[in-house]
Amino acid sequence: MYIKEDARAKNFCIFYYFAKGGKKMQKEILSELEDLRDETEFIINNEEIVENKHVENYLRSLERIRYNIFNKISLKQKCQIDEADKINYLNNRYKATVENDVLKIYIPEVIPKFKNINNYAYKNIMINVMEKTKQYKDLFNNELVFVFIKVSENQKNIDIDNKFIKPIVDGLVLSKVIADDNINNMFYGVLGTTNKTKKPFTEVSIFKGESFLKWIENGVRIEI
Repeated sequence: MYIKEDARAKNFCIFYYFAKGGKKMQKEILSELEDLRDETEFIINNEEIVENKHVENYLRSLERIRYNIFNKISLKQKCQIDEADKINYLNNRYKATVENDVLKIYIPEVIPKFKNINNYAYKNIMINVMEKTKQYKDLFNNELVFVFIKVSENQKNIDIDNKFIKPIVDGLVLSKVIADDNINNMFYGVLGTTNKTKKPFTEVSIFKGESFLKWIENGVRIEI
């Protein structure tokens, strides 16, 4: 099955870049940037009439355009053979590794807030978590797992309960690292930290839940 899928992908790349000259994607990206430029100029040149709703609409457009461009770049990268020809962009900095049976994920961007749960940042995080972790789909064999999420931003008072962690969990479910996001398969904790020296990032650690439950029972004296 994987051989057939790989062959289809290669055939698509050949068709896309040779039959269409490889220029269509560049035009699409330029079109997205032109749309963003027009919206940016409106915000800059109409300060006297710009309201919060205009700014919020602009930010949603910015996320949508960013997401669309990232998708186009990702498609192009799959067709590039020479690493030197690939574009270095945010999604390249997503990482997933395993150390001592703990799956660790590095997310190089801000986790969305609850009020923005339907935005494109949500989709970008979910897809990248899925892509980076799918090689570890059998790591926990449907066991109960604990997901620890550390959010680091340049902000003193982070309302950590406003952070929407669902794109992380949904990505793990899609990659089959977690069988499901119900109480039989996972539980989680979130920690917020202030970091003034680095760009915002999020670190996720997934490990077997039973060991954490034993620590709670023995160390914190809470009956589970």
